[in-house]
Amino acid sequence: MRMARYILVRFLMNLLKVQLAFLMLVFVIDGVEQAQVLSPYNLGGFEVLHLVALRMPQFLMKIFPLVLMLASLSTFVGLSRSSELVVMRASGQSALKILMVPVMATLVIGILATTVINPIVAASLRRTDALLAEYNVGGQSLVSLGAKGIWLRQGGADSQFVIQADRTSFNGSILFKVNLYEFSPNGSLTRRIQADSARLDDGAWLLRNGTEWQFDYLGADTKTTQQSFDELPLATTLTSQEILEKFASPQAVPIWDLPALIQRLTDAGFASQRQKLFLQSELARPLLLVAMVLIGAGFSMRHARFGQTGLMVLIAVFSAFLLYALKSIAEALGTANEIPIELAAWGPPVAGILLTMGLLLHLEDG
Repeated sequence: MRMARYILVRFLMNLLKVQLAFLMLVFVIDGVEQAQVLSPYNLGGFEVLHLVALRMPQFLMKIFPLVLMLASLSTFVGLSRSSELVVMRASGQSALKILMVPVMATLVIGILATTVINPIVAASLRRTDALLAEYNVGGQSLVSLGAKGIWLRQGGADSQFVIQADRTSFNGSILFKVNLYEFSPNGSLTRRIQADSARLDDGAWLLRNGTEWQFDYLGADTKTTQQSFDELPLATTLTSQEILEKFASPQAVPIWDLPALIQRLTDAGFASQRQKLFLQSELARPLLLVAMVLIGAGFSMRHARFGQTGLMVLIAVFSAFLLYALKSIAEALGTANEIPIELAAWGPPVAGILLTMGLLLHLEDG
C-alpha cells in the first residue's frame, strides 16, 4: 500500500510539472499569435489576455494525451535511474502490478476529463465565439440550431439579416420553408420574406416561390408593401463549408447535450456523422489516455544499466505521435463513412493498449 501511494505521488507530481510546462508554453505561443491576429481590431491588452485564457482549455485538452505520456515516461525513467524499480521487482512486484496504480489514476482522470472538463471546454469555446462576435472579429455571421429549426444571422454595413428555416440539405446549401427578417442598424424591421426554399449559390441565397413585405416607417405610421416573386437573390457572406463547420460544432457542445443535438441535426436534415464520431471519441478518451501511459512506461521500465535511455525516450515519443496520427486517420475515415464510427473511435486506443501490453509482457518474460 505504501509503495502504491509512493508511485501515485511520483506520477501525479510529474503530471503536474509537465502540465504546467505545457501551459506556459501554449500561453506564450498563443498569446503572441493572438496579439498579431487581433492587432487590427484595436483591442486592449486585457481583452487579448481574456481571449487567450479562454482558449487555454481547448489546447490543453488536445495535448493532454501527450502530457500524460511524458509524465509516465518521466516517472518510470526516474524510478529506473534511482534503481527503485529494480528494488520493487526484486521484492516480487511484477511490471503489470507496478503499472496498476498509474493506470487506475489515468482512468479516473480520463473519466473526469470526459464528464467534467469537456463541458468546461465547450463553455469556453462558446464564450470565445461570443466575444469575437462582440469585438467584430472574423465577421458577423452566426449559425445555430433551435427548437424551431435552423437560425442564421449575417451582418452588413447597413442592415442585419436573420434567416429561419425548418430544415436543410445535408451540406447546408439548401434551406426549406424559409423566413427572412431584415433589420436596420437601429433595430427596426425593414423587410420580411417568406419562401419555399433558398439555395446558396455563388455568394447569394436564391429564394424561390415566396412573398416579400417591405416596411417604410413614416413617423407614427408604417407603410407596408407586399409582392410575390418566383426567384429573389440575396447577397450573403456565408458559405456551405462555414455552415457545416461553425454550426453545431461538436467541440462547443457539452457531452451531456450531444445526443439531443444529434437528434435535432437528424430532424433538421443535417448529416450528424461528425457529432456522432466526436461523442464516441470522448467516451473512448480514458482508454486513449491509458494507452499513452502504457507507451511511456513500456519504453522506460528497462534498467538504466542497459543504456540507450535517450533512444527509448525518442521511440516512446514517436510511438505516441504515431498512435495520435492513427487516431486522426481513423476519425477522418469514420467521418467519411469509410469505416464504422465505433471502430474509428475505439480502434486506435484499444490497439495502442494491446500493443503496449504485448511489449510489457515481452519485457516481463525477458
